[in-house]
Amino acid sequence: MTTLLVRHRTTDLDAWQSLHDRLAAAARAHGCTRTRSFRQADDTLAIALEFPAPAQARAFLADPALSDCPPDRVVLEPLGRPAARKAVLLVGFEPRIVDFSNYPGLDEAKLRAGLAVSLETTTAAGFDAEWCLVTTDWREVEATVRARLLARDYAAVMIGAGIRTAPAHLLLFERLIDLIHTLAPDARLCFSTSPDSAAQAVLRWVQP
Repeated sequence: MTTLLVRHRTTDLDAWQSLHDRLAAAARAHGCTRTRSFRQADDTLAIALEFPAPAQARAFLADPALSDCPPDRVVLEPLGRPAARKAVLLVGFEPRIVDFSNYPGLDEAKLRAGLAVSLETTTAAGFDAEWCLVTTDWREVEATVRARLLARDYAAVMIGAGIRTAPAHLLLFERLIDLIHTLAPDARLCFSTSPDSAAQAVLRWVQP
């Protein structure tokens, strides 16, 4: 991720809005994925433009659309690379294999919606979160989780309530704990109480 900060020294809000709109349109043409506007401490107006790669930011800077930006009032400067977010692995059952007769009021659609909320809120809390959805077949679970744990360092591994609380899955849960302890001994273990509560579980043990 590459971020450019455009600072415009002006008190003319209409002129700023016009420049803002032009820059944002030009940036999107070069792959900009996010724009943020704010006022800095010295009342300088600014817009931050985020690009997936440095080459896209450089192409934007070379765009003829920027040629008439007043050099004495507009500053384009790269921001330092933000610190990497802490990685969090969320482990839960694949909704299609769950026996919902054990969970009154829950069905596959509601479970999937809850898992999506957990991913969204954990990411919004400041983590690089990802789901690892598994079956009840330990050979498949071990291979899937092992591959994830060896691929990167996780600050935390959250295990969903469906795995942790069902007596029928006690052995799978114990094996999973042992696997995580072996392959990711520095990761904090945490446990959700519902499909949509992963963020709360992670935040009890790890801060972004």
